[in-house]
Amino acid sequence: MTLLYAIGVGVLTNVALSFLGRLVRLLNVRFDPSGESVIIGVAAAVIVAAVGIGARRELVRLALLGLAVHASLVINRFLGVAISGRTPDDGSRDAFSFTPLALGLLAAGLILGIAIGLIARGFRPRLPWRPPERLVRAAGFAFVVGTIAGVVWPGPFLAQLLGGADLVTAAASLPLILAGPLAGGAYASRAGVDYRRVAILGAYMTLPIIVTLVAGTIAGVGRLNDPRFDAVAGLLRGTIALSWFLVAMRLAGWPLGAVFAQGFLAPEVSTRAEQAP
Repeated sequence: MTLLYAIGVGVLTNVALSFLGRLVRLLNVRFDPSGESVIIGVAAAVIVAAVGIGARRELVRLALLGLAVHASLVINRFLGVAISGRTPDDGSRDAFSFTPLALGLLAAGLILGIAIGLIARGFRPRLPWRPPERLVRAAGFAFVVGTIAGVVWPGPFLAQLLGGADLVTAAASLPLILAGPLAGGAYASRAGVDYRRVAILGAYMTLPIIVTLVAGTIAGVGRLNDPRFDAVAGLLRGTIALSWFLVAMRLAGWPLGAVFAQGFLAPEVSTRAEQAP
């Protein structure tokens, strides 16, 4: 079991929890279990359960990945304060206001993951089904690349600097939106995964966003039928269309990455264990 597989398990688990949380939220129930701390905690648990507490290098890498997730937020806040002379629009008092909380969640996630992993290692339970390794590693690779893109490409800051309009924000966010899906699709294709399974993985990874967008679209259509919103009807239509376009781009990124890898990159050599049904 590799570190990338462990991260992929955490990513897929987080998507499932986020999807459940957003469905429940539609019923006006406050339930939000998603978050990067869950990803880090679950991935750490998988690693410790598989190779034991001696896997210090892998745990350090997981911690660095968790720090990178927060670093992208800090970088954008810092740039917003340093260059524009004002705090971002989210109401933060300073660029590092969420740092203690983020570090606390990261530490708690790692400790919880280690504890769960040690318990699992002691009992050694037999799982009735194990997710396909190549697809799980593709999900993990997409998350890692998306995290790196969030650090090196300050999309939210650029959008704020250029005016903050919806179209500007979407254009500045395209590298962040497409980096993970393109990388994940290319990785899966190189590992020998067919296009249908790549598309299914992409759809699964986008489920929480689709739920939120469907709910937002229904609410937006309701406002369009209300005469009180006639003055902003054009803006509402543009926002709905742009949101669906960005989701479509995210969905298309997975097969597009697979097509690129199929045409320009050499396939990855699979082990016998991976080729076995």
